[in-house]
Amino acid sequence: MNEIQMARDITSDEGHFKAFGYAIVDMPPLSEEVLATFDSLPRDHHSQSRLRHIRLSQYFGYREEGQWIFALLPKRNYIQSADYIRLAEAGGVMRYREQLECDPTPLMVSILDALGVDGAESYQLNVNQIRVTANAEFKGITVPEGPHRDGHAYSVIVVARRNNVNGGETQVIDPVSHQLIHRQTLAENQAILLDDERYIHYATDIEPAQGEVGYRDIWVVEINPWHQRAYGPSHERRASQANLPRVVPA
Repeated sequence: MNEIQMARDITSDEGHFKAFGYAIVDMPPLSEEVLATFDSLPRDHHSQSRLRHIRLSQYFGYREEGQWIFALLPKRNYIQSADYIRLAEAGGVMRYREQLECDPTPLMVSILDALGVDGAESYQLNVNQIRVTANAEFKGITVPEGPHRDGHAYSVIVVARRNNVNGGETQVIDPVSHQLIHRQTLAENQAILLDDERYIHYATDIEPAQGEVGYRDIWVVEINPWHQRAYGPSHERRASQANLPRVVPA
């Protein structure tokens, strides 16, 4: 497997995250070898109306003697509760995902350190590797579920590459007032840390800047304390039993 070349000392405003529940952080560049793995992502067959490619691996993580240690969890289908994801193709639906072809350990270390999580806790992490393409046939819909929560303790979006695209503005939204708290088009090697229990988030569609084709490559990392993990049969049962009305896209 290829290793993501990312330093552990990423720059972040930890005080801002603790005070406001979100922060923009700089991430060191990925190696060309890791960027190349975005080119071989399989098509998301649960999202046929969009040109979206994805892989997912899930991990157990804990900190011991000053270092984070991770173990790849056995492969299971991915499910998000319809209590949070109301899109019919996604909320409460078991979705098949191929696993990553690179080692995201440095990415996970950088994110956990930036969040300043409690090192005495153990964690479960979903690491999603995603490419969204926009062309003459497919709209570049980056967030088909619309403004939403993911149903995790923390959600982190990392932009790996923007290739010939406009759009893809990340938005942080207050769930009660629906006020836009922050908006920013993240550049390559920038990430947003989100307290997913506090905010709704969204990203606008992309379109080619020139010519016919553009794409945006991102990591979406979802993090929970292990005792609240979004993994395993109990999580799958709870997520499949959610019964909020679902939204079918036009």
